[in-house]
Amino acid sequence: LAFLEQLMESIGIVINTLEANLRTETLLKNLQSQQEELQKSNQELGEKADQLALSSKYKTEFLSNMSHELRTPLNSMLILSQQLAEDSKNLTPDQVEYARTIHASGGYLLLLINDILDLAKVESGTMTLDVVDMPFSEMRDHMERLFHHVAEGRGLHFGIEFDSHLGDFIRTDSKRLEQIVRNLLGNAFKFTQKGQVRLHVG
Repeated sequence: LAFLEQLMESIGIVINTLEANLRTETLLKNLQSQQEELQKSNQELGEKADQLALSSKYKTEFLSNMSHELRTPLNSMLILSQQLAEDSKNLTPDQVEYARTIHASGGYLLLLINDILDLAKVESGTMTLDVVDMPFSEMRDHMERLFHHVAEGRGLHFGIEFDSHLGDFIRTDSKRLEQIVRNLLGNAFKFTQKGQVRLHVG
């Protein structure tokens, strides 16, 4: 009886040890399964990242090629319209102004092309600012030339005002600033049916 009691105690220890080992083995299997799932997820994320990088590369190349194809005829239009705008002997004042408007519109299209390329630069992290002293008079001339005929065509009054305390210049990236102002004015003309569109810088 004493031997059986000792044996039963030993058997109980062995059974408890086996049970603990089984639990440990189950936990290890669960951990291994979770690790495999994580590795699979990481691999899938890596493949998605590679696809995004490749897609971004193709898009940048496409935008670059498209820009080149558009610039060639656009540059010709800019040169010819500039020559017409300077031909005040053979053209009437209205025709000269039309040529200037064509030249300004072509310049605007060129800026749009640059804006598209800038988007690609932003995605690739290569965007840089070109900060200069920009005269307010230059901005006024550009905006009036771009939107004067738009205002006439829609029967709207168009005005631009700069507060006197601003001075003559603003230190900024002139291309980015004009891009913002063009977009604001473009939307203003788009959604204004009557009355006026006024740009006030204070």
